[in-house]
Amino acid sequence: MRISTQAASQSALMDLMRAQREAFDAREQLSTGRKAPDLKGYGNSAEAIISARAASVRVDNYVSANTRLANRLEVQDLAYRELSDSVSDLRETLTTSDGTFLMNKVQEAFDRVVIALNTRFNGSHVFAGVRTDAQPMTVSTIGQLQALADPMDAFDNAARRQTTQIDDNLAVDVNATASEVAGELMGVFRRLADFNDGPGGPFNGPMTADQQAYIQTEIANVIAAFERVNEAMGENGARQAKVEASTRGHEARADYLTRMLADLEDADMAQAATRLTQAQTAVEVSAATFSILNQASLLPFLR
Repeated sequence: MRISTQAASQSALMDLMRAQREAFDAREQLSTGRKAPDLKGYGNSAEAIISARAASVRVDNYVSANTRLANRLEVQDLAYRELSDSVSDLRETLTTSDGTFLMNKVQEAFDRVVIALNTRFNGSHVFAGVRTDAQPMTVSTIGQLQALADPMDAFDNAARRQTTQIDDNLAVDVNATASEVAGELMGVFRRLADFNDGPGGPFNGPMTADQQAYIQTEIANVIAAFERVNEAMGENGARQAKVEASTRGHEARADYLTRMLADLEDADMAQAATRLTQAQTAVEVSAATFSILNQASLLPFLR
């Protein structure tokens, strides 16, 4: 084989290898949908891709966390509605002039309040503040409440509210504590039971003038407790609105980052298919050229 023929053969081999590589890359793009198999293949875009991926993960985490928080706030809203209805029923009960079943109704309202304050979400007590492992209410009957030195001793919640981050620069307290919401209300239940057991009681049959006068003072206290419950419920609604707005913002950022990463990473499938066809043709041509050159010999000319 002549030197010139050998050089041509080497050049044809290089063309064949280059065409095979082009075909492989195009086939990989078609199968994976990516421009390159790893970050090295993206060149100057690699840094932007790394940053966008990190931002996307952070945003997705916020969306997931905010979704869980929104579910918790919905559960809390139901608990607040039960508290509000219970206090409203208690106020209505105290407007009666017949005390026959008054304390039974008071006990029913107390039971509903305790159950609502001990509401749980995903294993955590929602009115317990930062201490979520224990029930915020230590009593289950009015008799137990009366046995305490102070009505506030009925609460076992932490003094500090639980907080959560809903954005890089925004944290919200998750909920008020049981003692914040129902401290006044426990005082009302305690005083009603103590009066019933005292010299002015019991409430049984038509109320006396003294009993009616006492009930009137407690109605004012129940109204104050009712307003506190509804105030806390309003705070919970404001949290819901804030979390919903934050989630919408994160979802919008997630969509933007998804489009950005697609522009950086995703292959143009039509272009990749065209490149594959061209590369396969180049492989066939290069292979044929290499085969012809590789078989070239001077023997026919030396005979």
